[in-house]
Amino acid sequence: MSPSHDKSFSLSTLLLFVVIVALIVSHVVMMRQLANARAEVEDIRRKYGHIQIENAEHTYVARIAENEQDAHAYRIHIPPGRHYLLHLTDTTFPTDSYPADPQPSATLSMNSWRQGADVVLSFSIYRERGAPRVVVHTETEQLFDYVMKDWIDGGGRTEGSQLQASPQQAFSADDTIRFMWWRDPTTQRGIMLWMEPVARWEARRGARAAKKADEAEPAAGPVSNAEASAPAQ
Repeated sequence: MSPSHDKSFSLSTLLLFVVIVALIVSHVVMMRQLANARAEVEDIRRKYGHIQIENAEHTYVARIAENEQDAHAYRIHIPPGRHYLLHLTDTTFPTDSYPADPQPSATLSMNSWRQGADVVLSFSIYRERGAPRVVVHTETEQLFDYVMKDWIDGGGRTEGSQLQASPQQAFSADDTIRFMWWRDPTTQRGIMLWMEPVARWEARRGARAAKKADEAEPAAGPVSNAEASAPAQ
């Protein structure tokens, strides 16, 4: 093999090696940029409550991590045909759970959502002259402005929890959606905000009415032999 041929072969090999290295480096850089772009998209979705509809029959809720007006906000996607009630209750909580059958202190029928909706629901809890005040609203309307009257401060730190829904959570047609609860652990008094299908609310109300009727009905006492054998007048 001649020296010129060896030189040409070495140059071709070097060029091929440089091309392969460049392709590898380009691929690594592209994958890193793609990973960064995906991370940015996920961050935006988390901040602004992006919802991806996976089932057209489900209601979706996504927590918004950053909201200009309130620290607590959710984006809600509601399919057409759903009729919800939005409840706020001021009540005494069990030690370690939600109230079993909470009775609303304030209720709104969300009729405007029955044709389907994509809204942001926000809420704030703060003190007004010592009493907790709860304000709930969407982008366009105020829903609740509730002051917990006759509030007795237990003297310790309050506690609470809220729906995580991050990145999103799906609910079927008969699911109750509990957005948050907050309470004074000393007095056990607190509030809860939740959304409930009208059918479920009516079922709960009917069950309570039936229970009250059973409790109000006097128990039948034993019939004596004289009463059983007495002729009709």
